Amino acid sequence: MPQSDPNQETVSPVTAGRLAALGGLGFAVPSIAGDLAIGPFPGPATPASQLVPFYAAHHAQVLAGGMLLGLSGIFFVPFGLAVWARIRQAQASPLLGGLAVIATTMVALTTLAGAGAFGVLGDIGGQPAVSPAALQAWHIMGSEGSLADGASIFLFLLTAALAGLTGRAVPRWLAWPALLLAVVALLPGPFGFLASMVFLAWTAAAGITLLVTRQPRPDHAYATTVPVKEVRHA
Repeated sequence: MPQSDPNQETVSPVTAGRLAALGGLGFAVPSIAGDLAIGPFPGPATPASQLVPFYAAHHAQVLAGGMLLGLSGIFFVPFGLAVWARIRQAQASPLLGGLAVIATTMVALTTLAGAGAFGVLGDIGGQPAVSPAALQAWHIMGSEGSLADGASIFLFLLTAALAGLTGRAVPRWLAWPALLLAVVALLPGPFGFLASMVFLAWTAAAGITLLVTRQPRPDHAYATTVPVKEVRHA
């Protein structure tokens, strides 16, 4: 019965690069397009009397923006898979590979959750039967960033930074900014929001870089076994 090779790669470097480019650009571009579609958005402290006319006039834009943000959350999955594959190819710590999977799941889910809030606002914003108090409650959920958003971005960037600095899974010029962004992502107020915006540019740059750069070979040597035919003597 043939046995599987433990050193065999589950995702080839070429495939990982393509996934990185697809996921990195697919995450960044719809996110930016979604923000542009929504446009200037009222803050969480906006009174209900101002929210009702805003959503009556812009609910279709908010709905379109929410759909684009949801698409970006889906595209983040192949990007995270590509980072996980590069970690395996670099034979970095298995802990980093596990953290990459967990962080990818967290970023995708928090992005989809935020997109869902905007989708609901776009759907109910133009309905006169919805009370101003209910509209305001959903607006606060959509406009106020959550700790889960910053934590998920922090964990993914920290994992990518450690994978690049210790295992050379990503170029170091991407790892150092990832480490800085990971720290800024946890800061309150506008700093965390700024980090989330720069994170979009980082994923796009990382996706293109992982597509065009070749995975460095790990500094490990493996013994190979050459089959020898049995020779019988007369």
